[in-house]
Amino acid sequence: MPTSSRRPMLRELLEPWCAAGVTGALRILDPPGGVVYIADGRIAYAECPVASGLERLLTASGRLPAEAWRAAVNAGRAQHRIGPELVDGGLVSQPELEALGVMALYDAAFFLFDLVVGTQFEHRARHPVGHLRTLDLRVVCQEVDRRKRLLADAWPDAAIDTAAVLPQRRLRSQCVALTALQWEVVANADRRRSPVDLARLLGRDTFSVMLEVRRMARSGLVEPGRPGGSAAAESVATVRARAAAGLPATPEAERVGRHAQPAPEPEPLPEPEPVDTSLPPPVLPHRDVRHQPAAEFLVPVGMAAEPRVSEQILVRLLAGLGAL
Repeated sequence: MPTSSRRPMLRELLEPWCAAGVTGALRILDPPGGVVYIADGRIAYAECPVASGLERLLTASGRLPAEAWRAAVNAGRAQHRIGPELVDGGLVSQPELEALGVMALYDAAFFLFDLVVGTQFEHRARHPVGHLRTLDLRVVCQEVDRRKRLLADAWPDAAIDTAAVLPQRRLRSQCVALTALQWEVVANADRRRSPVDLARLLGRDTFSVMLEVRRMARSGLVEPGRPGGSAAAESVATVRARAAAGLPATPEAERVGRHAQPAPEPEPLPEPEPVDTSLPPPVLPHRDVRHQPAAEFLVPVGMAAEPRVSEQILVRLLAGLGAL
């Protein structure tokens, strides 16, 4: 019987590690890069340069001053206590931190799980943030597949995700209703930023921005322009093109096995990227939340953002995310 020459996707490479119940980090060696953290066989966190991680969700959104994040990193990184430092300081609540961690995990998994890339596994590695809610690998894969279906139903051409967002100059109707996130996208579209760029600028999860852009494209409110100029957008476009052709992310991936030598100690967490000030985004009142209580946080697609969210609602949200 001839054997298949198809190389496994990242989600398939994760299966034996999760089945063994290990703790560690599976690092992606090829573009776009990233890492998936496993705790006792469950997915604890994932990060990717293309997706908005926990840091961006907290700082770029205005939820947390960048100085507060850096202080927590300096105080807790070595002991894997960045999260507890934020919670103990009253800057965020534990349910809020866990909810944002799940959002960041799903966001990175969307970009990583179906890639054919070289990997290295580092035993016992943990994320510096510390304890976050863990999810079963099957649950994360199901959510990735669900998000792919949502995007395809909204707009079938994935090229729009890495193209500059261009608001239409003339609309087909006299009255247009936009969601809060759609307004943020339109207000900050400068004919150069792609949905990936806008998500990082606004501190939003990348999937939500891509979905809203596709929905607005279907409604005739925006159109895709030239490919985005950012390295992140170009990386996504390149990886998708190679995946469509059945190729690994880079030629080097052909020579990398799943049981390579452990990776070196990770570099310190990067500081938030400076925002391009050549065309400053307008001030959006509903995003000015620095002086609001710690219970406010970002919510998933389809949920309206409220100025105050009780701990009971946060706990229910986490239960719902885990049941997806």
